[in-house]
Amino acid sequence: MVRFSSRGFPLLLIAAACHANSPGQGTPPPLPSRGQVPAVLTFLSPLLIPKVFQDCYRLREYVRSGELARIRSAYGDLYAVDCVFDRAMRLSWNNVYEALVVSAFALMDHHRVGVRIPLLGAVLWFPLSSEFEEEFRARVDSLPSHLYPDTPPGREGDRDKLQHFFGSAFLTAITESPDGADRFGLFIEWGEELFIVGGVNDDRDVRANREGQRFGQRLLTDPDARPSRFFMLDGSGEGAPSGAPCADSLESHQEEK
Repeated sequence: MVRFSSRGFPLLLIAAACHANSPGQGTPPPLPSRGQVPAVLTFLSPLLIPKVFQDCYRLREYVRSGELARIRSAYGDLYAVDCVFDRAMRLSWNNVYEALVVSAFALMDHHRVGVRIPLLGAVLWFPLSSEFEEEFRARVDSLPSHLYPDTPPGREGDRDKLQHFFGSAFLTAITESPDGADRFGLFIEWGEELFIVGGVNDDRDVRANREGQRFGQRLLTDPDARPSRFFMLDGSGEGAPSGAPCADSLESHQEEK
């Protein structure tokens, strides 16, 4: 009983703090084991181009699903992001590179992008998704959006930060270094305001990029890392303050067990 009190009481305090803005949400259950996949299949997964497109399509279906909606309602948006990435890992046969790519595209909140041509004044529009309009709208409305304590109010929230997070994580993982990914992210932010229709240079995008870089680095040594541990106000990627696990993450539930 004494041992439980010494460990359980601090965890209860952390859980209360993490769920201060999410009344009625329960402690998320652990995700089931992904199982073992032969190394040759993990290697071949991103090389099978039709499979990559199929995996992205299936992950978008999952984002639109009632299953993910129930997870968001019961356990919060951070755990929902964990579940999306876990599904991506399963679809990609545990290949972290493909999982990051399909996560970035499945969580993208733009249907197309407009690029301004300097001097000419013309605008070229490029599609970012092959979804029908109603499918796109249903998926975007289902995206996890409450990622930070300072997330703006409203339906949109921080849902656009997911594409920054996973895109930057992929660049970091594929190059095995956050430096190039950080420079690329800063270049995109600089050019977005100048050349992209509706684009702005957003410090919050830069924060999401750098959190994604830390996540991508961690995946190189720990493929079971969860993205929820890296969405932090200080960008530390260390979970709740003082390194304690947040009750909204998978790790906290496992440690309680």
